[in-house]
Amino acid sequence: MKDNSKIIKREQRQLARLTRMQAKGCWAGYFGMLLFLVGFVNIIDEVTSNLSVSVQSSFVTEFFVNNGFLGKAYTFEEGLSLHTSISVISYAFGIITPFYKALADKWGRKPLFALSTLGMSLGLFIIYFSPNYLVFLLGYGIIGFFYSHDIQIIYILEEAPEKHRAMIYSILKSLGIFGVVCIPVLRNLLMGNDPTKWRSIFMFPAVCGLIAAALITVFAKDTGVFLKERTAYLSVPYEARQAEKQRIKEQKKAQRNQAGVFNAVKYIFSDRDTKTLIISHIIFDAGMPAIALYYESSMHIAGMSTEDITKSLFVLPIVYAVLTLCSGFVADFIGRKRTVTIAGVLCVSGFILFAVGINQLWNPYLIGGLCGLYQGCYWIGRDYMNIMMTEKVPTDIRASVVGAEGLLLIIGLAVGYILTIVGMLVMEVWLTCLLVAIPCVVVSVVILVLKVRETKGANMNEVGAEV
Repeated sequence: MKDNSKIIKREQRQLARLTRMQAKGCWAGYFGMLLFLVGFVNIIDEVTSNLSVSVQSSFVTEFFVNNGFLGKAYTFEEGLSLHTSISVISYAFGIITPFYKALADKWGRKPLFALSTLGMSLGLFIIYFSPNYLVFLLGYGIIGFFYSHDIQIIYILEEAPEKHRAMIYSILKSLGIFGVVCIPVLRNLLMGNDPTKWRSIFMFPAVCGLIAAALITVFAKDTGVFLKERTAYLSVPYEARQAEKQRIKEQKKAQRNQAGVFNAVKYIFSDRDTKTLIISHIIFDAGMPAIALYYESSMHIAGMSTEDITKSLFVLPIVYAVLTLCSGFVADFIGRKRTVTIAGVLCVSGFILFAVGINQLWNPYLIGGLCGLYQGCYWIGRDYMNIMMTEKVPTDIRASVVGAEGLLLIIGLAVGYILTIVGMLVMEVWLTCLLVAIPCVVVSVVILVLKVRETKGANMNEVGAEV
């Protein structure tokens, strides 16, 4: 017979810790402090996810054009395509990322929140000190593993009042995006018109990540929803829970209290609504590489100077942040589906105008505004697809579902990367991106609008109870 004594002791220690945390309650001003922490980490998250893209032409030129790679020199377009091909390897981390995220359903939201923030900081430091492309790629992969952890999103969705959930989320998200203004500020102060100084902009956000991780460790608590659900779960004797799990297996029902990625995948596909939503989201994410990764290189290839690119990058996050802020009020008023629809239409329109603008060398501030329009609307649409999924699933598997969702979305990303890599070898980067992104966005939004039910007003404590 299997000895479960270690598991039982570990769960008893966790139950005692969570019970003490629950008994203490929240001190006055805690929610405000939590909003500050989430907002601070959102800024670091957004800056981290945009840093390497914002200097893409600089490191591609250094690693592939000027110094060559593995003894061979490349044109810029060849180097960019090769970098994209190689960097896809970093998405191998995506296979294990969902299992890491699912730990939040067992360990709690707080440990993953602190650890993920610390991981982003580590990746930034590695890139700052990278002497060659392989070390750069290591830092790039670490950042890719940690920056999309989304634990701070779960914090807000579980702690915020349901009537204002989207509004609070959008305010914090927009503040994080507005913080991306730090990137052109750092470019202006540390790079100027010298693209070879691109590494210097990675140090500041790396230090901020260390500070944020320390603040989370000291001040943050797990969410009230998680504390309630997890303590109730652990309060049931281990043997009784195992018997219940077996009964659920036999009845072929969703394995609700057995957090884990595979169970979360089964849950997603056991329901027609969540299944259709994930299919729509996979198609949407196939457009992500074309939308998010090549705007700076497209500007560079079109003939914009380093200074003009920096000017455009000042406007990009401002437009993006304003759109994100407005989206929360809109989503709480007209619903998530209509918000995604509007965002999709604006994304397609803005992307087409951006492509025309860079080729006609329009004013760099206008180009930055158009870039902010199409990117902001794309990420708004994607974010509310994520929110819809979290609002459709039970608390005890919510983090696991977020992880499983990320695993399934790799399918779309893989298709998107293949299409862009091949496309860049035979046509202009901007045209490749248009031909990949626009069909993905249009088809995805149509499926969502026609086949997925609205989630506005979902009660995060009761969602999924009917299953």
